[in-house]
This record gives sequence, structure tokens and C-alpha cells, in this order.
Amino acid sequence: MRKSLLGSLTLIFFDQANIWRLMLLSVFGYAFSLSVILSTIGIMDGFESSLKSGLKLSSGDAILTSKNGFFELKEETLQELQFHGVQKLSSLVQAEAFAVSSSQSQGVLVRGVDKEEFLAVTGLNLKLESDQDVVLGESLAQRWKLSLGDDFTLMIARGGEGEPPQLLRLKLSGLVRHGIHEKDMRFVYVQKSLLQEVLGVRDRLNMALLVLSDKSHFDLTTQIRELGFSMGSPWMIKASWQEFASLLEAVEVEKRSIAIVLQIIVVVAVFNIAAFLVSLRSRKLREFFLIRALGMPLKKLYSFSFLLLVFLWALSCMGAIYLVKLFDYILQNASFLQIPGEIYVIDRLNVILSWNNYLLVFSLAFVWMMVLGVYGLIKLRKQTLISGLRMEFQ
Repeated sequence: MRKSLLGSLTLIFFDQANIWRLMLLSVFGYAFSLSVILSTIGIMDGFESSLKSGLKLSSGDAILTSKNGFFELKEETLQELQFHGVQKLSSLVQAEAFAVSSSQSQGVLVRGVDKEEFLAVTGLNLKLESDQDVVLGESLAQRWKLSLGDDFTLMIARGGEGEPPQLLRLKLSGLVRHGIHEKDMRFVYVQKSLLQEVLGVRDRLNMALLVLSDKSHFDLTTQIRELGFSMGSPWMIKASWQEFASLLEAVEVEKRSIAIVLQIIVVVAVFNIAAFLVSLRSRKLREFFLIRALGMPLKKLYSFSFLLLVFLWALSCMGAIYLVKLFDYILQNASFLQIPGEIYVIDRLNVILSWNNYLLVFSLAFVWMMVLGVYGLIKLRKQTLISGLRMEFQ
């Protein structure tokens, strides 16, 4: 009975194609405004996620160093790290160097790695088969127009007083992409044993990349803090994204601020819905009062109005979801939307949204829709049945 009643009211109030077109245009405007807010939040979350993912590809979850400079990872240290939740570890040697190739030069960070350990920690498979091999970041190789097999020279200072820098003549054996422009421009990889020999540090290291267990009930930041406290002096442990901490904090603040400011767009879109409801009211006011005169309880009509608002809200939310997916696809594939990595750290943006983001935006949209509906019903209720029946319509 209720379904037939709702169906009858729908046929009465939505019996013209113009009404349907106006409704769809209003819903599209509301959906577009919601998609703008969601996309803005999603881009900022995507930036944060992409940045942390890129940093994990270069440095794992955390970086272990020593206040004493170069160090040895003894068995008891490894056991202590494992006891405190370190799941994987990649030991490496890192040094500053000057890269030269085809009359081009640039300062770089040379990392001497064990490719198996590095693969386990970062997921990057470096093609380092011999001491003559070198792997570059994609951005550096593209800027210098290098191809596999090209010559590449590194000038590394040994550190001893009066010692001349040593030249390493290498062959480009592979490229690596971290997803962060700065890393792809500066990081150069060679075998660990080669760099240790050049620096004269024997088997000592100056850095270790750590991957922490995901079984802990603490979040990653808390895990890293607890690990640093447990290890004590002389060890220093920092999160891999620590160098970009201020940038990530700024993004988080801007995300909240922009989400609040963009509520203005939702309010404007609500006025479009209001315009549709006003148009529907002006066209169908006589039918409304005739139905009331024939004995239809006002409560039933209010229920129909509420369901109509919920339907418009739900339709707008569905449209917003599809518009966000469309925008994300364009953002990922359109060449004109590629951003300069020198300025924004990463080359591409993407939209990443959690259910909490959807819930927050759609809930606020529902509140605005209900405020509009309650205001309209109050105005309609103030009008008497007799005055409504006497109205003339153009």
C-alpha cells in the first residue's frame, strides 16, 4: 500500500519531462560540488600516500644510523632490533660524490647496497651484477639522455687528509624509479663492497634501512619512536619520511582548511536543489492541496518530501563518486596535468580516499539537504488548505 502511494505521488508530481530534466541538472550540480571537495581531500591524501610510498621505496620504514659515524652491525644488535619488531634490514654505505657523463656533471648520493637485502626491504630490484655496474634514478638518466651500457663516472673523496678523490668508471646497468623526483635525480647505486673499498671502511656501514612488523598494535610512527628509545645511545632511528615531516604536516592542515572553505560550494549547490524544489512547488502546489483536501494525511506528504530529499541526496552522492573516479583517471593519464617534480617532489598526483572521507563529506551534504527540506516544509505548513485551493497558477 505504501509503495503504491509513493508511486502515485511520484506520478502526480513528476509527470512532465521538464521536471525530470531540471531535477537531473540540480543533482548534477550538487554531485559536482561534492566531487570537488572529495577530489581536493583525495589529492592531498594521495600526495601524502605517494610521498610515503616513494620514501619507503628508497629507505624502508625507518633509517638506522650511529652518532659515531661508521659502525658494525654485531649479532647482539641484530637480535635486539629483531626483538623490538624489526622484520627486515638492509645494510648500506652512503657517500656524497660528483657524477660525470658526456660533459655533464652533478652532485649525487652514492649508495653501496647488497641487492638482495635492498630488494627485501624496498621492493626495488637493482641490476648490479658486478663492481662495474651502476644504477641511476630515471629522472637523472632522462635529463642526461643516458641509455643502458653508457659510461658513467663517479668522483668520490676518500676522506683522508691530502688524499686525491678516486675516479670510478662504471657502466649504466639499470634504472630505478622511486616515485619522488628528488630521489630519482640524486640517488646512484653501486655494490656495497665496491663503495666500502673506495672509502676504506672495510666491512663497516653508516646506514641501515629497516622494515618494522605490521603486527604491532601501535601505528608506525609510535613503533619507530619506541624502537629508538629502546635501542638507546649511540643509535639514532628516524622515520623514512622525517625529512618531509614539515611538508606532510602542512598538507594535513591545508586539507582540513580547504575542506571547510569548500563547503561554500556545497551551499551554492544546495541553492540549485532549492531552485528545483521551488519550481516543483510552484507547478504542483494545486495538486498538493487537492490531495490534502481529498483526505491525504499531512504526515504522508511529509514522508514523501523526506524520501524525495533522501533520493536527491543519494543520487548526488553516487554521481560524486563517479565524477571523482573520472577526475582521478584524467589526473593519472592527461599529460597536461603532469606537475613539475622539482617543485612538488612527485611528478604525478592521484586521488586516494578512505571511507571516513566519504562519510564526512556525504554526512555534511545530508545535513545541508535536510536543513533545506525542513525550511521548505515549515513554509508550506504555514499556508492553510483554503488559501492553497484558491491560488491561481499561470
